[in-house]
Amino acid sequence: MPSAAEIASIQAHWNANVSANKQAVGNLLFQQYFAKYPADQAKFKKFADVAAGDLGGNAAFNAQTLNTLSFLEKVVQACGNGGVEMMAAQMPAHRGWGVDQSYFKKMFDFLPGFMGENGADAACVAAWKVAGAELTAACK
Repeated sequence: MPSAAEIASIQAHWNANVSANKQAVGNLLFQQYFAKYPADQAKFKKFADVAAGDLGGNAAFNAQTLNTLSFLEKVVQACGNGGVEMMAAQMPAHRGWGVDQSYFKKMFDFLPGFMGENGADAACVAAWKVAGAELTAACK
């Protein structure tokens, strides 16, 4: 479980760097994630066949990334106070799409480095690793 200081670090970075830019950050996050894990794009039927270079202009991709970052923002704000339960509640729908805990693990393993490349300091990156492990554990 993240400490109060770790939660504060995650929330401060999110509020300063992500909240007002969820679409751009979400697009970049997923584009970089799919570059590392290209097979995972197939789980998103509405843009599974869209070329990597065309994702940013795809309405379904933009809707998905904004939806994901908007939900993650709620989890970030509830971190330490219901965020884990929010993630767990998403699992029945995700399992229906063939997305199990292993996909969340990949994303939450990827996320700290991404945040570090996008303004998060070392303490925030470390905090994301702790929070990501807890959130991944909830995705069973």
